[in-house]
Amino acid sequence: MSYEDFDKLKAIYTQLIELVCYAKETDSEDEKIDCFLKMFQIVRACLEFSPYTHFYTQVLIDIIVKTYNTKVFRSDLLFKSQIGVFIENPKYYHNDIFSELEEDDDEYTTQILLMKWVQEIDKISAKKHNEYMKFFETIRDLLIENFIEKKTDLKERLELISKYSNNSLVRNLSVPEKLFLYETKRVFDIHYVNTKPAHALFLDTKFKTKYICDTELSFEERRLDVEKIVKIIKEKHIVAEEVYELQNTEEQIRFELFKVIQNNFTINKCENCGKLFIPSTTSNNPNQKGRNDQKYCNNLYLNTGKTCREIGALNKQKEKVKNSLILKEYNREYKRMHGLHYNHTKEFKEKQFKEWSKKARELRDSYNDEQIEDFKIELNKLSYMYWK
Repeated sequence: MSYEDFDKLKAIYTQLIELVCYAKETDSEDEKIDCFLKMFQIVRACLEFSPYTHFYTQVLIDIIVKTYNTKVFRSDLLFKSQIGVFIENPKYYHNDIFSELEEDDDEYTTQILLMKWVQEIDKISAKKHNEYMKFFETIRDLLIENFIEKKTDLKERLELISKYSNNSLVRNLSVPEKLFLYETKRVFDIHYVNTKPAHALFLDTKFKTKYICDTELSFEERRLDVEKIVKIIKEKHIVAEEVYELQNTEEQIRFELFKVIQNNFTINKCENCGKLFIPSTTSNNPNQKGRNDQKYCNNLYLNTGKTCREIGALNKQKEKVKNSLILKEYNREYKRMHGLHYNHTKEFKEKQFKEWSKKARELRDSYNDEQIEDFKIELNKLSYMYWK
């Protein structure tokens, strides 16, 4: 992600702040509910920007709503959410009373959030509104700054895995062995515990596995025979999907790194755009891993409308030609001879052109840039033989 991308997120968060503030300050119940529904659209836009925004967006919303409800700058929620940021303005330091206050475990259920969303507050003056806005904008900037740091941290750790994942010795290690190796190289912060009678180490994670389904059978359908229920499941494509519940961005980083190691993925760096990528497969089997020697990723490159894989080799060849006197001269002469063949097919037949092309390539490969003048002489002689 570039800093321009994060400017887009900043604009989305600014829109979110304005929406939630309006919802808390309006007296209209209908407008509050309308803003509540619009909030989910913005949250969805944030998730499309990056899944990591889940943790930051919910904290931002929580801080805005609870600041209005308690009349206190609720910066304590940053630390309760394990988002370690430093607030320079003493005015925004967390309140000790609220630091000790335990938050609801199910704070982010729709019902709890709606209840706090519509909770009545005293009328807000323009001065207080501006104070709140400055605080929320400060929180917004801190969250985005932390987000950038986390993405940078993830990239650095993935680059470490990339450095070793192409090594056959590393690829042949078991998952537990790889975890120990990557902990040694500081990919993971695995904790050592002094337990008797021996030392032990463990990966400190709190991944919770859950199974969710967005479809529910009616009461009548539940009473059907198993065979009929199976038929409904097949027709409606109903499945219970395995999901993981993560508590913060560091948990998500650890989870993603763990899955990369567990699945023995190779990570390459694109030779065109410089981004890290997992080699893809061209077969119809999704379980088949891609070739480890892939040099280019499948991301769209700039505004070309093409992927690095589509234009990478061509760009590299152009760069190679640009930096080589021999290749420049060869390409110039190739275009000239091809034009002669194209415009004089009877005098300069395709067979003759192919023979010239083969011998010209042999000449090209037998000279270097320091011998450019000799190469020009020999190439001109060759061309004269085929086109007098």
